[in-house]
Amino acid sequence: TDDSGTKDDNLTNVNKPRFILGNIDADARYVTVEVQHGGTKEVLTATKSATGIWSVIPTGLWADGSYTLTVRVEDEAGNEKYSAPLTVMVDTQVTIDNVELVNDSGVKGDNLTNDANPQFRVTVPVDVNEVSLSIDGGVTWVKAMQSATPGVWNYTWPRAVADGDYTLTVKATDNAGNTVTKTLGFTIDTTLSTPVIVLDSVDDSGVPGDNMTNRTQPTFNLQHIDDDAVSVTVSVEYGGATTTFDATKGAGGWTFTPPVSWVDGDYILSVSVKDAAGNTSHSTPLKVTIDTHIGIDNIELVNDSGIPNDNLTNNVRPQFQVTVPTDVNQVRLSIDGGKTWFNATASGTPGVWDYTWLTDVANGSHTLTVEATDAAGNKATQKLEFT
Repeated sequence: TDDSGTKDDNLTNVNKPRFILGNIDADARYVTVEVQHGGTKEVLTATKSATGIWSVIPTGLWADGSYTLTVRVEDEAGNEKYSAPLTVMVDTQVTIDNVELVNDSGVKGDNLTNDANPQFRVTVPVDVNEVSLSIDGGVTWVKAMQSATPGVWNYTWPRAVADGDYTLTVKATDNAGNTVTKTLGFTIDTTLSTPVIVLDSVDDSGVPGDNMTNRTQPTFNLQHIDDDAVSVTVSVEYGGATTTFDATKGAGGWTFTPPVSWVDGDYILSVSVKDAAGNTSHSTPLKVTIDTHIGIDNIELVNDSGIPNDNLTNNVRPQFQVTVPTDVNQVRLSIDGGKTWFNATASGTPGVWDYTWLTDVANGSHTLTVEATDAAGNKATQKLEFT
C-alpha cells in the first residue's frame, strides 16, 4: 500500500511507511528491524497481528532520503537469523523548476506569441517520469515528450489555438508518485489591423482628398492602429531615398508631421506597425504632392485694336486670354479692384483660360486683376493696365 511509485521499486512518498516481514518462523520470540540512515542507526520492534503477519512501522516521520533495513529474528532456542538488507528511498517532494513559452514572439518573457501553435518547455527534476499540460482548466490533458536533455520536457500544440488569454497548467509526477502543478498565463495574438495613412483635412489645401497641399510640414493621421501597438513608424520616399520616422501618439490618436519643411515634389508615405506579440502590418503607400508655388505666365488683351501689345482696344467688351501652369483649376478676373469677380473658362489648350466681358465697359483706363488658384490651393494675382 505504501509503495507509491512503480510496484516493487522500493520508492515511496509515505514518510511513515509500513513494512511486511515474511518467512518468520512460528517459534520466533524476538523480531527487530535495524534501520540505517545517514550514518545513524535505529532499531524497531516488529509486531505480530492476530493473523500471524509480522510488520513494522517507524516510530516517527522519516525525512526524504535512503534507508537500509535489516531484519533480525531470534527463536525460543536462541537461534538468530538476519535478512538480506533492503534499501528504500523516501521521496515526498517534487518540483517544477521552470515553464517556458518557447515561441514567445514579443518581448522575451512577456508570454505573448503570434504563433497559433504554442510550444512549451518544462524543466523538472530528473526523477520525474510524466509531465502533462492543460489549457482548459484541467478538462483535457496532453503528455509532454522528454527531450534528450535530462529533466527537460517539450510539447507543441498540434492544432491551432484561437487568439486569446490562456492559463497553462503543468502537472509533473515523479518516480515516487509525487505530483505537483504549476501555472503559466500566456496570450496568443496572431492578428494585427492594416494601418491607413491619410493627409489631415486641415492641411489638404487643394481639392479635398486629392492629396495635394501647399503646406511644407503637413500632418498625417494614422488610422486603424491597434491598442497593443508598440512600434509605429512612417517611411517617406522622396527623390529615390527613403527615411523612416517614429509616429507620435496623442490624445486623438497616432499622427506624423515631418520634422523639417519639405520642398516641392511628390512624396510616398507608408506606415509600419508592430504589436506586443511581434505581429507586423504595413499600409498601402500614400502619394502626396507638395506644391507651394504658382505663377501667372501671361495676360493678353486679345482684341487689342491699336498697336500690338499697347493694350488699347476700341471694343467695349474686352476679351482676355490668361496663360497659367496646367495644375491651375480656377482663373477669375476683376476690373473694379476685386469687388466683382468673373470666372474665366479653360480652353482646349491646357493652361490657357479665356474671358470676354459680357457687358459694355466704359471708355477710359482700367486695371485688370487676374487671380489664379491651383490644385494645391496656392493663389497668385497679376495686373494688366488697359484702355
